Amino acid sequence: MVKEKTKVVKDSTERWLLTYSDLMNLLLILFIILYAMSQTDAAKFDKLAASLREAFGENPPASIMTPGGGGNSLLQFDSTAPAPVVPSRLEEQQMQAVKETVSKLIEQENLKGEVEVAMQERGVEISIKERVLFKSGSAEIEEAAKQTIEGIGKVLLAVPGNHIRVEGHTDNDPINTVQFPSNWELSSARATNVLRLLVEKSGINPKIISAVGYGEFTPKVPNTTPENKAANRRVDIVILKSIYDKSEASSEKEPSTEPGTGAGASQTPAGKSQ
Repeated sequence: MVKEKTKVVKDSTERWLLTYSDLMNLLLILFIILYAMSQTDAAKFDKLAASLREAFGENPPASIMTPGGGGNSLLQFDSTAPAPVVPSRLEEQQMQAVKETVSKLIEQENLKGEVEVAMQERGVEISIKERVLFKSGSAEIEEAAKQTIEGIGKVLLAVPGNHIRVEGHTDNDPINTVQFPSNWELSSARATNVLRLLVEKSGINPKIISAVGYGEFTPKVPNTTPENKAANRRVDIVILKSIYDKSEASSEKEPSTEPGTGAGASQTPAGKSQ
């Protein structure tokens, strides 16, 4: 007589514990990751973003990581890595110093009301009224004004590498001469002559400066009175912050071969005026 084998039934009532323990481990890992993300150093994150911008060839960022693998930076550099770039905070300090120095120069030259300097979102703007620089309808810089321009140029050297844009502006009074058929040509010629003086006499790097003529189309105030028109006839020298000079010429970039770009290029949006 053959004995029947006793069927062994395994107890599976606690198998759910395996799945439960796996779930708990995954949740623990998730919470650790979330906690780590919540503790991210904002300054280090900005530095990382700046590093990536530099790697992809965008504007020169403010410096970033600690060289030589030291410190707590997000990325580590070899001891042979190039020196960090100047931080944006230092750029702000440099521009503030430029603004203050130009303000003192304005006082020394008794040009208050004729030359204005202001810190704007895009950078430092030095605005020089037409009557300081030119005769009406002319683009030739007056001899008495050249020393002022050269002095401003020496101050601009304190912010190395930042792009400088010289902008010519007019009022809306039309001009139509052999030399200047419209205010575009007049404003462009004025901006270019100021640019040449800054490069040739003050030593500004020609790779980081350009000229543009806006004519009558970017007035400070409405052209409704003689006083307002006088305020609109001006040349602005703008030291751009790094984040605003991506499309401009730069000593860190190859010189452009396209027409109408680079040092001394006169770009003329549209406008008229004297």
